[in-house]
Amino acid sequence: MENNCKERRNETTNGEKRCNDVADRNRSNINMVNYITRLSQASRSTLAIILSRRRATSSSIRSESIFLDNNYPNYNWLLPGWLVEERHMDTGRIYKYFYDPVGSLYYSRAQVLNAWDQSGLVVLDDD
Repeated sequence: MENNCKERRNETTNGEKRCNDVADRNRSNINMVNYITRLSQASRSTLAIILSRRRATSSSIRSESIFLDNNYPNYNWLLPGWLVEERHMDTGRIYKYFYDPVGSLYYSRAQVLNAWDQSGLVVLDDD
């Protein structure tokens, strides 16, 4: 990797920053693998659907996404197969997106609970 960084420094005026960006992306990929291995089988199926539909973006705003399911304490209210995507922006802002087992997108916990209500699910909340 050090050789790649030296080559990249020669290609840009801000080579050190670009090298660090590459290292950050590599760390991000490792973190993503750690999160995916903790997901349930139903959640992995949902994640496969979501990632197959995702488009590559050319946004100048960088973010790191992690996918979590009901195995994580903050999201133990989710049903099996449901996921939440936390997008951590460089600005410090965290956006949360919820996905059902077929990959439909919901923007809040209230929308998720409303969808469950409309489908006839009875959800008992301990909170």
